[in-house]
Amino acid sequence: MKTATFFLSTGRCGTQWLTANLIAAGEENAVIEHEPLHERYYSRIMRGSYDPEKTGNATEILSHCEKIEEILKDKSYIECGWPAWGAVPYLLQRFKGRIKIVHLVRHPIPVACSWVSHRAFCPPLIPGLPFQEKILASPFDEGTAFPRYCERWDSMNPFEKALFFWSEVNVLGLELEKSTNTPWLRIRFEDLFYGDALLDLFDFLKVTAPENRGGAFEKTKDDFHYLCDAWWNPMDIQKHPEVMKVATQLGYNSLDCDEEKLRRRYYPFF
Repeated sequence: MKTATFFLSTGRCGTQWLTANLIAAGEENAVIEHEPLHERYYSRIMRGSYDPEKTGNATEILSHCEKIEEILKDKSYIECGWPAWGAVPYLLQRFKGRIKIVHLVRHPIPVACSWVSHRAFCPPLIPGLPFQEKILASPFDEGTAFPRYCERWDSMNPFEKALFFWSEVNVLGLELEKSTNTPWLRIRFEDLFYGDALLDLFDFLKVTAPENRGGAFEKTKDDFHYLCDAWWNPMDIQKHPEVMKVATQLGYNSLDCDEEKLRRRYYPFF
């Protein structure tokens, strides 16, 4: 049976790299895409409603699902991008019995740093221009796992808000994993680069392992590497026991952080 596989991820977790490597493996039996709708899944809305009609983009979302249906007649489908995270509950219903989920996780601190470098949760650099703040999720969204954050939201800095987003996505993943019998694989970004998780992923996806295809794989791929215009203390994670609890559930030590390395990558001006 042909299946549709979707990644549930916060982004900044190597999905570009994975997509490139899956395609490089030369898999003939699957259509592989990175972010076909980009952020037009409107995951903040889909997270709570499970209803494309409420997004204002139902036509495109439904058309995309219909395209996947056509693909599944002949091939499997693999979508590696992060923007579908809040749509996963809907997709589980839409493709019930023919869907797999890869929950891709990464330590919260580098994810938050990377998102802030993309100006997530940062006000416009030039006030007055028609640019909106990039809000990936908020405690005011329907279905949020952390409504108690509403009271302190305005006092949180962009790094802390990015940590909130990291928790929101991964709590959803943990909850869905418990409540569904859908084939499910949770893998860590760190293990893709320093362990055997890539082979586990290929086995889960039922595609041929790369070393057996003779292809040389890229070690890294990030077409969207940016720098922060300010630096936030990574140890501010300690102000958020909710985040630390989720990190522990995913097998991370929240305070295990090489701040010097992060600074060199995201804020080399210091």
